[in-house]
Amino acid sequence: MEETGAKKKQRIHPYLKLAIKIGLSALAMWVVFRKVELTEVWELVRQSNVSLLLLALVLFNVSKWLSAYRLQAILKAINIDLGMRFHMQLCYVGMFYNLFLPGSVGGDGYKVVYLNKRFPTGLRLLVASMLYDRASGGAVLLSMAFAFGIFVTPYFDWFPEYSNLMTLIFAGLCIPALFLGTRLVFPSFWSARYPVLLWSVGVQGVQVLCAYAILLAFGVSELFMLYFVLFLASSLASMLPVSFGGVGLRELVFVYAAQYLPIDETPAVSLGMMYFVVIALSSFVGIFIKLPENTPAPAAS
Repeated sequence: MEETGAKKKQRIHPYLKLAIKIGLSALAMWVVFRKVELTEVWELVRQSNVSLLLLALVLFNVSKWLSAYRLQAILKAINIDLGMRFHMQLCYVGMFYNLFLPGSVGGDGYKVVYLNKRFPTGLRLLVASMLYDRASGGAVLLSMAFAFGIFVTPYFDWFPEYSNLMTLIFAGLCIPALFLGTRLVFPSFWSARYPVLLWSVGVQGVQVLCAYAILLAFGVSELFMLYFVLFLASSLASMLPVSFGGVGLRELVFVYAAQYLPIDETPAVSLGMMYFVVIALSSFVGIFIKLPENTPAPAAS
């Protein structure tokens, strides 16, 4: 009876966690729409340029293909390489698990479980590979946010004489910090550090272009750098595991930043919402992909 109760708790826990995330996202969106009129957001979306929104969808998927190359480079360092087609399939299935399925496993956890069943690499290295994949992307994202931050500093009075220099220093330190972390925390992936960095720059750069296409679709014609900084900051916020797919967190960043920066709240919030739609549409592809049950052993390196 006790064992049955424990299994029941294990089944309930993932759904409870999902319910909490959805609740927090709903609360965040309630705060957002107390400051921004939903009808204005809908009108902006309704009148948007569909071709540019489709371009944004394509660009986001290009960024995911680049991220698949990044993960391939990471896994090659521990002698796992099944070809680019497999890594792209694994990427989309992981996206689907991460967004649509309840549970504490998530997309990265699914990849670890799947690969652990088929390779003698060891659970520790596989978990480390997913953490390194996230860390490399986060480091480049933070570096780009600081670099674009030069366009934000004129709107604040903090250290006016040194703000640009400090922003550039922080932007520059992110990459050495990533390399240092690779050496100390992820030494198994040291040989992959340069290709991983280049793929990460590609991923984040294309996602900024995706945001640019969405802004153009909404008729935004100025202050793009400010929107990019906030987009990158909102992407960092959405990485926190406290909401459903980052919904609400992105929009909160834009709403509160609009109080200090000369940007329009409506297209800013609409950018966050449309970016989630793009992610959701792309992630849904994963439901149609069936990964092979019997994975052949990787070729000797």
